[in-house]
Amino acid sequence: MPIAKAPSTVLLVALLALAGLLLGGPAIASSHAPAASCDWVDSDPDTPEERAEDAVRAAANELRDRFHARLPAEPDVRLVMPVDGVRVAQVADTMGAARPGGRRHEGQDIFAPRGTPVYSATVGYVYWIDTRERGGKVVWVAGAGGRRYYYAHLDDWGAIEPGMRVTPTTVLGYVGSTGNARTTPPHLHFGVYSGSRRSCDRTVHDPLPLLVDR
Repeated sequence: MPIAKAPSTVLLVALLALAGLLLGGPAIASSHAPAASCDWVDSDPDTPEERAEDAVRAAANELRDRFHARLPAEPDVRLVMPVDGVRVAQVADTMGAARPGGRRHEGQDIFAPRGTPVYSATVGYVYWIDTRERGGKVVWVAGAGGRRYYYAHLDDWGAIEPGMRVTPTTVLGYVGSTGNARTTPPHLHFGVYSGSRRSCDRTVHDPLPLLVDR
């Protein structure tokens, strides 16, 4: 059964800080990826909400880097299909497709009935669980080689917490249509990243060539 969560800013920061004390990070390599981007602009937060958001993001990023330091230096060369019951051959390639506002689709959409279990595609550590305007209910997992795995539009989360080690048998959540997917059929948006805008080496990786059937 899905376990409902509503991670508050205070609780999330506390969890990240606690897990960060236990660990002890760098980054990256790339394949199947377009050129890195450098569109980050530094700006000071103006409101209490923006400051809280910055604090949550900074805590999550610190935890992510600490996990990367203890994971293998080389990224995974294969990823296990994260959506239960879906085969790789069934996934239509939407990487780079046009999106509103001049954006490009940064990942693959994997369609399945609402409530279908979503598993981690690899071994790693959960470092951020949140609800976002665009991604809806999301989970971020730190993986080997400085990779970050993004699971979005979840209907609900599984029994996970920041700092938890996950494997391809770990249920991260359930297929849904939260965030800006509320007018689309239920699906998982699965993204793979390395680097960052801040360091001008942010890279979006195409997960489809790496996926294997579960």
